[in-house]
Amino acid sequence: MIIAVALGGYLGRSQLQSVVEGVVGSIGDWSTKLRDLAAAEPRTEIGLRSREGESASVLITLGAGEDDAAFALLAANPDGPPILVVLPQDLLLAVPGFGEFRLVDALVFGGPELAALAVINQFGIRLDGVTALPSGSVADGLPGPVEIDLSVPLFVESSDGSVSRVLSAGTAEVTPDFVETLLVTAGVGDAFEWIQRQGSAWRTVLDAVAEAPGIADRITALGGSEAADGADLLVTVAAEPEAFLATVPVSRAESSLGIDALIPVGDQADAFFRERLGHLLLRPSGRPRIEVLNGNGRIGTTGDIAEILVRAGFRLVRTDNADDFDYEETLIVAQGEHAEGWAREIVELLGRGLLFLEVRAPSGVVDVSIIVGHDIPSGEG
Repeated sequence: MIIAVALGGYLGRSQLQSVVEGVVGSIGDWSTKLRDLAAAEPRTEIGLRSREGESASVLITLGAGEDDAAFALLAANPDGPPILVVLPQDLLLAVPGFGEFRLVDALVFGGPELAALAVINQFGIRLDGVTALPSGSVADGLPGPVEIDLSVPLFVESSDGSVSRVLSAGTAEVTPDFVETLLVTAGVGDAFEWIQRQGSAWRTVLDAVAEAPGIADRITALGGSEAADGADLLVTVAAEPEAFLATVPVSRAESSLGIDALIPVGDQADAFFRERLGHLLLRPSGRPRIEVLNGNGRIGTTGDIAEILVRAGFRLVRTDNADDFDYEETLIVAQGEHAEGWAREIVELLGRGLLFLEVRAPSGVVDVSIIVGHDIPSGEG
């Protein structure tokens, strides 16, 4: 209208109509260009940030304890689509330096780095980093109400013992806070249903990142020194239509702590990692089992040794005290002739240690025993 009045005194009706149509057409073209640019921007950013075709991995930890924790393994695959693996909080595994505990317990005992080491030890895979997110990171990173396709409903128990349905299965619009609630809240019912709800929540996060890759940066903003790696792998998984979203094959078991837990299903879990994450396997041909025993009485000596060997692909199955604390030099005991090569490798990795070969009564539980002596003081690996 303003254009018509401004031009009306100088142009005839037909000329005026032609000018107006031209202006409207230009506005329409410009609007189309703006939409195309807006659509192209995420694709351009994804192209710049995607780790597709690489071998890369990161463990994302969310929260700090049983009431707010969630875990996800993200990996780019040089020979296939990327993957996000949901790791249940109640996953039972050997936590280096502590024994058999849940993944969430490892987070409580030693923070994100110990949780990552427990994952490496359990599955024998390479982790390139840990993106440690404080509670609230997912909620703060999402832009506003988002759509979620919830696979199974969420029921919670009130303080009076009554059970109520919080959200039904199906498609719904939820707040960012609720997406994080689905990740960290077990709810009432089966542990496997919780895993499915976590999968729905991560899928919602990935969909949001695919639309606006900058969301990955907002989610991981407080994720520590490896925040950028976590953000880029979120972008990589989100951008690939054929990306996998899965969990480790698990079954329910009661732990020695007397609590319900989930344990990896041996052959199925091994097959899962070979097929989906074979490029991350530290020792594709098999992992030697080791025990690390404290032979000097100092606190902290076994943990450093265990980390070196776990990251080299050895599987730590036992950490304990030796028969006494008077070992001056560290002993590396090959439990049988078949283990001599691995024992020599450990000597080289540690840069010290006396090598022994046990042939009369080798252990049937471990391949190599490491007895840490006084030549490795606390804090030195």
